[in-house]
Amino acid sequence: MRSFISKLCDTINIQISILVVSLLFLLSLLLGVNVFYRYVLNDSIYWSNEVARYLLAYIVFLGSTMAHKNGVHIRIDIIFIHISKKSIKMIDKIISIFFILFWLLVLYSSIKLFPLFMMQTTATLQIPYAIPFAALPISAVVWILYCFDDLLKKLEK
Repeated sequence: MRSFISKLCDTINIQISILVVSLLFLLSLLLGVNVFYRYVLNDSIYWSNEVARYLLAYIVFLGSTMAHKNGVHIRIDIIFIHISKKSIKMIDKIISIFFILFWLLVLYSSIKLFPLFMMQTTATLQIPYAIPFAALPISAVVWILYCFDDLLKKLEK
């Protein structure tokens, strides 16, 4: 089961990497075109700021899952210098459990709010707020899966 979850996490991480790079490219293109419109054509794309904000939200939330999966997420290591390796392993397991609990709470809360966001629409695009808001529950599910995979790896060692 652990190997299946690990392979699933690796596959998801590759897909998220492709998506995040695509969103970054799209965001750069959109902002570049908007600068051209604003300063060369003396006009502006009225919806570009809103789209850029939502693209950035997806990039940040999905990018944080990539950082965690690749082990480059921010961590305070000064504490780990002064304790034993056995304690470090135990603390790592506890941290993984707390991450899972935190992201389960985020997922539960965002699912409860989802119907509210389906009824409201964005200012310029007039799309349901649920579309940009979906970045949170999607990333929460990925975080839970990655943290569960980490915990299984730590328990196996």
